[in-house]
Amino acid sequence: MRMSLAIHSYRGGTGKSTTAANLATSLATLGFKVATVDLDLSSPGLHVIFNINQSMLNGSLNDFLYGKCSLEKCVLNITENLGLHGGGELLFIGSSMKPEEIANLMRKEYEENVFKIIGEELQKRYSIDYLIFDTHPGLSEDTLLAVLSTDLSLVLMRMDRQDISGTYLLTRVLRKLNRVCYILLNMVPPEIAKLPSLTDDISKYTGMPVLGLVPFYEEVLSNRSKGVFILKHPQHPYTTQVYQIAKMIASW
Repeated sequence: MRMSLAIHSYRGGTGKSTTAANLATSLATLGFKVATVDLDLSSPGLHVIFNINQSMLNGSLNDFLYGKCSLEKCVLNITENLGLHGGGELLFIGSSMKPEEIANLMRKEYEENVFKIIGEELQKRYSIDYLIFDTHPGLSEDTLLAVLSTDLSLVLMRMDRQDISGTYLLTRVLRKLNRVCYILLNMVPPEIAKLPSLTDDISKYTGMPVLGLVPFYEEVLSNRSKGVFILKHPQHPYTTQVYQIAKMIASW
């Protein structure tokens, strides 16, 4: 495996799942074999963007964590579903969409290396290039275990005072855990995005490098998770920026 990533944020509403879906898709269209895991166990949403319903899943991450099925049974290849070209593949592991299973899993204690095991098994069975965890925001146990199991954390941040303050705290925790972390400024208002020293100022404040800056686009918001944006709007500036980030990651 070339790299495993945790797409994370301190608060909800940062565009985390949208970024995870579009970044995974862009890497797949660049020819890589990518696996995405919806690790937002309390409020899964990645399946909505990929147009996946419960009936399409033979098993969920919940089932695997409870020992009810093998990981292989949870993997759904969505390459053809999305009409992807370029020689890559996109695999998906979803969390359960059933309220009772979500409630039960929130009370479960996890083995410390469970998410590392998931990555190792996906690599062994499918020879994946990239593993992307779409995590639950904040500092919950499952999120921290996923972060500890990955090579890199990509923390999304909006230019909101609460989010800036929370991201500062989050990056301090990741630093204490000796994790490699990059910040992605997302949904940045156009007038703020033009500030020449913005990324440097955020990097100095958080002590973490800024991987990129994505302005706020009304079109992305209006898409309302109805499909993968970069596939529907290949010429949009957002699509260009997602591919730039994907190519940067692929060059490491």
